[in-house]
Amino acid sequence: MTVAGYARLSRDEDKENYASIEEQKRIIKDYASSRNWSIADDEFYIDDNVSGYTFNRPEFSKMIEKVKGGKIDVVIAKDLSRIGRNNGRVLVLIDEFKNMQKNLILVSEMGGTYDVLNDRDDTIGITTWFNERYVKDCSRKTRDHMYSKQKSGRLIMGNYYGYIKDKEDVTKLYVDEDIRPVIQLIYKLYTEKGFGRKKICDILNSKYNYPTPSVYYQTKHLERGRIYKHPVQKLWSTYMISNILNNDVYCGNLRTHKKKTISIRGKAIKLPEKEHFVFENHHEAIISKETFKLAQDIKRRKASIKSTAGTRKRNYIFSGFCRCGDCGFGVSGITITRKNCQKGYECSQYRTYGKARCKCHEIKEIDMIIHLKEFLKLTKKQYMEEIKRIEIVEKNYNKTNEKEKIKLELETLNIEYKILINQKIKDLANSTNEYQKNIIENTYKELEKSKTDRIGKLQKNLEQEDEKLFKEKVKKLKTAIEYFDEIILSEEPNRYILECLIDKIWIYHDKSIKFKLKPDIVRLIG
Repeated sequence: MTVAGYARLSRDEDKENYASIEEQKRIIKDYASSRNWSIADDEFYIDDNVSGYTFNRPEFSKMIEKVKGGKIDVVIAKDLSRIGRNNGRVLVLIDEFKNMQKNLILVSEMGGTYDVLNDRDDTIGITTWFNERYVKDCSRKTRDHMYSKQKSGRLIMGNYYGYIKDKEDVTKLYVDEDIRPVIQLIYKLYTEKGFGRKKICDILNSKYNYPTPSVYYQTKHLERGRIYKHPVQKLWSTYMISNILNNDVYCGNLRTHKKKTISIRGKAIKLPEKEHFVFENHHEAIISKETFKLAQDIKRRKASIKSTAGTRKRNYIFSGFCRCGDCGFGVSGITITRKNCQKGYECSQYRTYGKARCKCHEIKEIDMIIHLKEFLKLTKKQYMEEIKRIEIVEKNYNKTNEKEKIKLELETLNIEYKILINQKIKDLANSTNEYQKNIIENTYKELEKSKTDRIGKLQKNLEQEDEKLFKEKVKKLKTAIEYFDEIILSEEPNRYILECLIDKIWIYHDKSIKFKLKPDIVRLIG
């Protein structure tokens, strides 16, 4: 007769509780000795750090195959929870053992030892139900615990390409200086140079030796003495570039609660952005928030383009911005051969279908640059006037509107303060001895101080907040003006600045051009 032992433990990978596996083996060996059976070490099947809810366990599956093949007659385990915590699957397994006339012995079960072939199993269903309930309860508590940590910004799951976790506090991230340059390069190529993901991949794969995210993760695992079980890609792919461009961790945000599992060991499902928990300025940023926002704007704009711009071979300054003002379709970059091979733009519908769809819009790029500079000169005047207006409004506001706001808040606080005093008087009148009166006096002193402190703090905060809003708007206006000046004074507009300022450029068949600034820029003088 062949006897085998089975032990299982679900825990962390650090093996600090390995004694539990050894304890299970000792219990099994002691029981086997009491029956004059012997179990060699190679007849033990051990699944370490594996959940009992799944039956897809390496050693367990190997053992069951041998039982079915007639190579094992008796399986001994510490208790039924070691065999599994899935109620239905465990009951089916017990029936299979009975049908095969193979024995499953649980040393510490149902107040003693449970022998599948020889003992009654009137309450075994209850036992398996409790075992499953336990793992489901643990799973629920784990999910609740993780949710609580995610909501407070304390949980950081997985790895972040370009960031290193603090060994003492895993909620803290520090920039990996070896990776910082590649993140900055990817954003620069995308926002300043106007390169697409495929072009960026070509550049990284041919000119640089930066590790891909999977190579980076593999290296980090090896440094910790762990095995990286996921596929490793040594060449950069567009998917990797997209992940980096879409991840706001690089502008200092921590984003948690992006996925959740519905059932035990179920597949994680993605959650909508409105359910994410976002903690801004959580760690050092590698790129600015403005650059990240710009990258998202470029991505959305590229996704909406319906022109043949992707087939061009020359670098066009205004590529992706232009639309036909007559038909609404995209505009393609072209080479105007009869004008010394100058770069220009034309309606894509006219180029493809001729006058049946639209009219000729051919315009030289150099003319568009001239038009843009004139447009920015006029807009700059509006911005300068707005700055002066804000400075005047700020002075008046500090004298009138701000005081009105504070006055309204103070009236509310004064009402609360009067109610507090009245309550104090009532409490003192109801007190029966000097000791109670002293307690009441001391308690209300603290409450009164809290109220007066709040009044002072509120007044100070209002003043600072109003001043901050004015300064922020002036700062944005001055930044926009600096961008205007850089384009006006340069021979060729900088792509990065164009992406920051321009939303669309409408081109008409009469050679007229309309420039539309981004909504957030327009709102500054709205």
